[in-house]
Amino acid sequence: MTTKAQQVKFIDRAFYALPTISRSWSTMREELFDMNLKAERHHRRNRPAPKGFSANAAARLFTIKHLAESLAAPERYTVADILCIRAECLHAQAYANEHRAEILAAWTARGIDPADIRAIDYAKLMED
Repeated sequence: MTTKAQQVKFIDRAFYALPTISRSWSTMREELFDMNLKAERHHRRNRPAPKGFSANAAARLFTIKHLAESLAAPERYTVADILCIRAECLHAQAYANEHRAEILAAWTARGIDPADIRAIDYAKLMED
């Protein structure tokens, strides 16, 4: 993955490959996406939007990236971290711990390596 467009396509492929895990009225993917989109829009307030990397694309990236990081380090955060870590990271870790097998199976079936997700650099995608 060298170009921004290729990375965004990979992000979309990994995001839409996530299994449908229901939680109340929504799915895990929808819940994490909504949390990340709200945070990303807040982060981008009063900043110019980069070309080719929308807030929605960034929210999809953070959804899969937090899950991939949590799959690699299942005990990364503790309850004490709730005071200093974004809630979406904690939710992703909880989902990754609870649904590890389903997430990995879905990504494996689509040829997606979680290490490739973890390697995506948000700052580079934000460059014009």
